[in-house]
Amino acid sequence: MKVVITGATGHVGRYAVDTLSRAGHHVVAISRSGGSPAVPFGRPARSSALEALSLDLARESSVAALAGALTGAGALVHLAAWHPEQTASTSRAERRQLLEVNVHGTLRALEAARQSRVPLVVYASSFEVYGDAGSGFITEAARVEPITDYGATKLAGEDHLLAFAYEERARVVALRMPAIYGPGEKTPRALPNFLKAVARGERPSIHGDGEDLRDQLHATDAARAIGLALERPAHGIFNLADGERHSIEQLARLALEVGEVAGEPERRERVKPRRDFHMSIDKARRELGFAPSVDLRAGMAEQLAWLSHGGS
Repeated sequence: MKVVITGATGHVGRYAVDTLSRAGHHVVAISRSGGSPAVPFGRPARSSALEALSLDLARESSVAALAGALTGAGALVHLAAWHPEQTASTSRAERRQLLEVNVHGTLRALEAARQSRVPLVVYASSFEVYGDAGSGFITEAARVEPITDYGATKLAGEDHLLAFAYEERARVVALRMPAIYGPGEKTPRALPNFLKAVARGERPSIHGDGEDLRDQLHATDAARAIGLALERPAHGIFNLADGERHSIEQLARLALEVGEVAGEPERRERVKPRRDFHMSIDKARRELGFAPSVDLRAGMAEQLAWLSHGGS
């Protein structure tokens, strides 16, 4: 199948391009740079060449170019998005950027899919659409009340995706993903920050009691789920994660273990209110056939090895 992937040089994009191309798909890798996405750390070189295209979805001219790339395609995988380093608070300029890339850019991608009559669109969404959903097991039926501008733009993308599905009678899959880790991850958040600390021989710092729950998903499993969305007849919105409950303290202790750094995590005063998050992936298991394959300890050890090799 010909598959067009936007955001192909991003963290998940590189894994998706590699996974789908190795599965035999004809992949067109779309990015602003137009470069061929690097093979993820630890994987062998690809034997087949990729088709790469430079395209910026923040520009209206991208619609015609993307529609051309989608000619004859069986699916559009829309991963292109932008988020500030800290999504909890955004400046006016950052909100404009979020709107232009995540909302208008998604509308442009969907318009190109409409013009090319693409039968399937897979969209990378976020757990942040749920907002402060409480400490329960969060299913896709939970209320969606984003508390960040980033979450609001990803939810808007979902809404436009579902409208596209109704208007065009197309199949769509939106994947609500948590923080994605694995080699290549550069966003400053708990798990990569802990690994960076132990890579320096330091103990990671925990703010508060460390009992806050956070879902995790390795980039390999995110890419596998995208592949399953192409293969299975599933339609609609799906939570993705590794299916386990992980506390911040557990992440810090695992970082110490895989980095072979002695001692306990450092304790600091809490600076943010406690917010637990744990999604159910039962629907993805049932309808996509998704089963997480990367153990958290093994995945963190792999990311630490990447950091030790320069982290580029």
